[in-house]
Amino acid sequence: MKLVAGAVNNQFLESVLSANMDACSRVRAAIAYVGNENRRLFSACETSLKPLEFYCRYDHSVPVHPDVLKWFNEKRSPNLQCKLVPDILHSKVIWWVDAGAYLGSANLTDRAWFSNIEAGVYLSQDDLLESGMEEELRRFFECVDDHSRPLTEEIHEEQSRLWAQRREIQNLDYRSEQQFEGKRLLPRQPGLVQVVTARASDARMARFEQEWNETLQTMRLISDRASSPKYRPAWIGADVPKGVQADQFLHAYYYKVVRDGARHPYEEYHQRHVGNPELALQGALTWWQAADFDFSHEQRTIEHWAPGLRDFMARDRIRSLSEDEFVDAISRVHAIINHAVKQENAHLGLPDSPQLFDDKVRKFGELLWRARSPQGKTPLQTFEYVIWGPGSVAKRIWEASRSDEWRIPHLGINSLGELVGWARPDEFPPRNTRTSKALRALGFKVTVGV
Repeated sequence: MKLVAGAVNNQFLESVLSANMDACSRVRAAIAYVGNENRRLFSACETSLKPLEFYCRYDHSVPVHPDVLKWFNEKRSPNLQCKLVPDILHSKVIWWVDAGAYLGSANLTDRAWFSNIEAGVYLSQDDLLESGMEEELRRFFECVDDHSRPLTEEIHEEQSRLWAQRREIQNLDYRSEQQFEGKRLLPRQPGLVQVVTARASDARMARFEQEWNETLQTMRLISDRASSPKYRPAWIGADVPKGVQADQFLHAYYYKVVRDGARHPYEEYHQRHVGNPELALQGALTWWQAADFDFSHEQRTIEHWAPGLRDFMARDRIRSLSEDEFVDAISRVHAIINHAVKQENAHLGLPDSPQLFDDKVRKFGELLWRARSPQGKTPLQTFEYVIWGPGSVAKRIWEASRSDEWRIPHLGINSLGELVGWARPDEFPPRNTRTSKALRALGFKVTVGV
């Protein structure tokens, strides 16, 4: 964590931007006011092919320079999204997803970035995970998105007309605001305290369920194809659950084909394949069937980890797991492993020195075993509910990541989605962030980081 106060302490937002672009998977920003002279954030996302979700303010005062709105409209890129929040957005937040976040006072102007006295805090990915802020940021942006509207040509034209009248607006602000209110293209929004938040939450859950179920059907299609004699590698037995085979096919494709050293260019692959995902899938499956690489990692997962997890998470056993069995089980879940190794040593009760990978995962498992939901549910109770509970799996995953009854600290959607898949692979192939990135690289229109 560090203070970003520009010339006051020689910590500038431009440096933070440069340091985070390579490491992030995408960028989400909610900044009220935007000048035409500072497009550094937009250009960095465009150049590095990192998806950008940008939210800005909309009102009679033209908070965003019309040329910036024009830039987004002319780009017409699915990677560069601009949405407007009428009247109530005043935040200055930039989230480099998977890398870090800035929360402060700086708008997107040169004065704010270089010469004003501004103050903000930069939180690294470790800081976000340790403090639980990553989940808070996700909820923040969900709220912002619920109150946003997409940028259109008509809105750009409206704001351009107002910009041309700016001197008159400044002198006769009240009259101009009343004129604007009578003809505005987007309806006025009340403050958040007047919003019925339950409706917004229901809408978010419905969107999540739809996306999850659509992706589930894609995963089932791939499971059938990957496990067929035409595409199944000779070293995989025909009795291996097809969901496990699909997971390992996507794992290998992402790490052996898509990833390029420290780069994760799945969006570049998506742009290449989105017009014909079937052709991309055929090519990837053909590669998988005949690929000559060290598949010991995949073989370990297929022959040892997956059967063990399926046994641990069986309906008649899950509630009776001992602490050692619980730690053994979660040590086979990739999303949980990735989260565990990012934890600070002090948080896990380990010395402040380099630690073995397995030691961090085990300590994290012991910490998770003792965790409880706000209403007192244990992790095993939450696991049982998500895997074997009634109704829609997607709804259960949503509830287990959000509700006070089931939500366990450090257990997010990716971990829960993967757990369901290992427990019931033929019905629900495992899904985590890596799975989503692989599917997106193949051209499928899935959401990364749902």
